[in-house]
Amino acid sequence: MNMIYYLIHNGDENRRKHMIDSFKRTNINLNNVRCVLHPNKNEIDLEFVLKNVIPGLSFTCGKPIYAQEHLNKGSMCCTFKHYLALKDIVENNREYAVIMEDNMLLGDDIVEKINIYINQLNELYPDWDIIFDNGWHPEPLKYFEGEIKEGIFVYPKSNELNMINNSYGGTKCACFYLLNLKCAKKLYENYIPYNNAPDWWMNDLFRTLNIKSFWAEPSCVFYWKHDSTCTFD
Repeated sequence: MNMIYYLIHNGDENRRKHMIDSFKRTNINLNNVRCVLHPNKNEIDLEFVLKNVIPGLSFTCGKPIYAQEHLNKGSMCCTFKHYLALKDIVENNREYAVIMEDNMLLGDDIVEKINIYINQLNELYPDWDIIFDNGWHPEPLKYFEGEIKEGIFVYPKSNELNMINNSYGGTKCACFYLLNLKCAKKLYENYIPYNNAPDWWMNDLFRTLNIKSFWAEPSCVFYWKHDSTCTFD
């Protein structure tokens, strides 16, 4: 399978080197990596905000927000980069693709795991849309909506708010996710304008569009910082 990996990248040299090293270590062909480099914070102007960010009062996961006034430029450009990745998936008719951010630590067997996710989702949940793999550091969000079964790595996630378990919907941040073309089309057609960072905004879209979201368990992808002691433990 010729999987394409979209890397949401802010141009930081440490992150660039880390991700290139990660791709080589995990046998991800660099020719299959598409870096989404723009826009960055210094490229966000009033024209961009008025065109792409929801004006006035809106709600993200039940919380009121005046996005044009209060959403920082980092979140604005990051969310738009996710949109550009979706755009490329749709325009190139990619059956499956991965979108990831540049501060992730990939497990050695991530390519094998992606193939397992696709096979299990197609067999067990043929109407699936998207799956998130992210053992967020230092306190990973664990799947809590059903029994974890030996040999099964994909689990359906509710899109509804669950404050008891600190869950705002179907996403598990937006740092690493695999989606199919059907899902990419639905998200792309409804993504602009947005009102928050990509995970918060997608949670709202998931509820509106009835996206079939899943979490991978156990995680094979983790949060990374160049000064972090994050491990696979």
